[in-house]
Amino acid sequence: MSDNKEYEMASPLKETVTSLSRTPKGQIVYDRDPLEPIEQSTTNSKSGVLLSEDIFSRNPVFSPEKSTDSKYFHHQYSLHRPHCDLNNRSSLFMNLPVQHTEKSIGQFKWQQELLVMRNTNQLEETTPVYNLSNHMIMQLFEQNQPQHPSKATSFMRKIEDFKEFSRQSDEEECLRKKQELEERLVPKRESQLDVEITFQRLQDEARQRFQQKEDQIDQKLKEIKSIQEKELQEDLKKKTSELQIAEAKRRKGISSSKLESLLKFLNESVTLCQEKDSFLQTIQAKLDRVTALKAQFQVVVNSINHDDPLNSTVRSENIVKQIEDLAEVIRDDIAKNNVLVQEKNSLTKRQQESALSSSAIKQEQPIDSHERLEKKTCESNGGYEDIDFVHREDLAVYSQLQIELRQYEASTAAFSGDLSLKTLRFELQKAVLHPVNEISDQSGQHLQDKLDRLRSLLQGNAVHVGSRMVRATEHPGGLEYCTNLLARRMVAQGEDQVNVNPKAAFPIAAIITELWLEFPVFGRLVLAHFYRQCPYIVPYYLPQQEGQSNEDYYKSLGYRYSGGKVEQQPTYLKRMSGVVRLYAAVLISLPRRNQPHPHGLEHAWRYLAALLNLSPRNDITAAILVEFLTVAGSAMSREYGKQFQKMLHLICTEYFTMIRNVTPKGSGGGPVTRLEDFLHESITKRVIPPPAGQLPPRFW
Repeated sequence: MSDNKEYEMASPLKETVTSLSRTPKGQIVYDRDPLEPIEQSTTNSKSGVLLSEDIFSRNPVFSPEKSTDSKYFHHQYSLHRPHCDLNNRSSLFMNLPVQHTEKSIGQFKWQQELLVMRNTNQLEETTPVYNLSNHMIMQLFEQNQPQHPSKATSFMRKIEDFKEFSRQSDEEECLRKKQELEERLVPKRESQLDVEITFQRLQDEARQRFQQKEDQIDQKLKEIKSIQEKELQEDLKKKTSELQIAEAKRRKGISSSKLESLLKFLNESVTLCQEKDSFLQTIQAKLDRVTALKAQFQVVVNSINHDDPLNSTVRSENIVKQIEDLAEVIRDDIAKNNVLVQEKNSLTKRQQESALSSSAIKQEQPIDSHERLEKKTCESNGGYEDIDFVHREDLAVYSQLQIELRQYEASTAAFSGDLSLKTLRFELQKAVLHPVNEISDQSGQHLQDKLDRLRSLLQGNAVHVGSRMVRATEHPGGLEYCTNLLARRMVAQGEDQVNVNPKAAFPIAAIITELWLEFPVFGRLVLAHFYRQCPYIVPYYLPQQEGQSNEDYYKSLGYRYSGGKVEQQPTYLKRMSGVVRLYAAVLISLPRRNQPHPHGLEHAWRYLAALLNLSPRNDITAAILVEFLTVAGSAMSREYGKQFQKMLHLICTEYFTMIRNVTPKGSGGGPVTRLEDFLHESITKRVIPPPAGQLPPRFW
């Protein structure tokens, strides 16, 4: 084929390629980097297709007109590998700009395919390419081109999908908000209200069923817990009962041993009693009472109360206490009887030796039997004789009061020993002991209440004892029994309560003074019990008689014996100091309503003068003197002024020296030291302070 003919056939193809390489706007799309070299092919192609050199040329010339490609592409692409042939389509397609449209990408692929066909000689000579028009070539290219979506296409599709999804989401959100707005603005239908009410009711019923189940579980747990607590309480009660039974047995054993020792000691005392036959008649009622209490003790000890095992134990201990009190009284009576008998025998012997006249013998009184023991001649004026351990006047008062006390006790013996009156006696004892034990300086109203109860009892009126009413005059001898019991218990408070709490002496003394004013018999019984309990209040230093055992002698002085052993000296001095303190509190107590005192400060002066006129004894004189001055010294100083100061000066000089002389060297000297300190402070300050705990004048 000639050159002209080839040119003619190539020109339309060139124009077609050139026209396909342009965009609708006239821009040219390049399928490769202009700087990248492309292998030069020969002009003699096997395909026989003649294309223009400006299409297949390796180094095309860029004209200014073709520079418009940069306007279409925002940047030129380049291959990542410098030597990449045209057959590596993936590399070429990967570097296409994302901004290329799908149409431009198709045109670019067509052009690229033509290049590949030329360079790789894929077109054979038999292929009638030269007979195809440009449009047919394009269709052929599109049919042969595999459908491989590019990344740009996928990305664009994803963008479109995202927009569609966003649009649908916006529509759903708008629809939802529209429905919510309609629900708020449009009233609910009755069917909806019924559904909601039914739903609420079902929820409430479900909650109630759940709560009922919870309550049932709680109830069962409470029942189980209650059963466990009951079992524990029963177990604890059983163990407590066992412990109480064991404790009851132990205490009953102690009470039985104590009772045996008391009865044994009482029998020994009765055996040593002088002139037993005549004396036992006077105390037979007390002995019978001891026998009855012993029988009652055996019954109580043998009884067992499983509900309250300690009840019988307490009752048995109370019975032993009553027997102990009776035994103590009987021993005191026996000791005093022995003293009287010895004094009587000694008096008879001296009377026979002195050959006194019968008239002088007739004038002797029974109360003078205490004066026949130990004498000394003080002064010879008028032949007056005195005793070194007691004054005649004081001994006469002491003896008279003791005789009255024994007679009073004898008058109540029938009432005390009658077993049929046991319940009445027990109620009367409680009527006496309860107010006495409750006396205190708590308030004036409290003290007035105790006085009213005791006064009503001594007047014979009915008084409350627990839930019952009892009257002392229900049986003959009941009122005398109550009066004597009250007097004895009042004096015993000096040993029991004042001994521990010295301030307790003043409310007790106030009650004694008020009852003494209204019931003189009660006052004389109180004084008799004071003298019996502590003879140093007389003052009376009892001497030891011939043939008298040490035990009987110490008991006559007020010592207590336990197990055949005498109590310690400090304990004895403390008990006697408590009795003296209570007696001194009675002397200085001020009666209400400005009434005269039945046993006032004049007796305090008489007692102190009589004590200083007797020779002091070791320990006991200093103990009772310092206690008496501590309580009554301030009142006596106000009442007697200079006379009392002279007496106090005498105590500080002469009498204290006598006390020092009778105090053994090396002994503790506790009472002597306390007396010395008291006297030194009183002389230095020239005043004795009022006793601590004394009731004010208008206390009640």
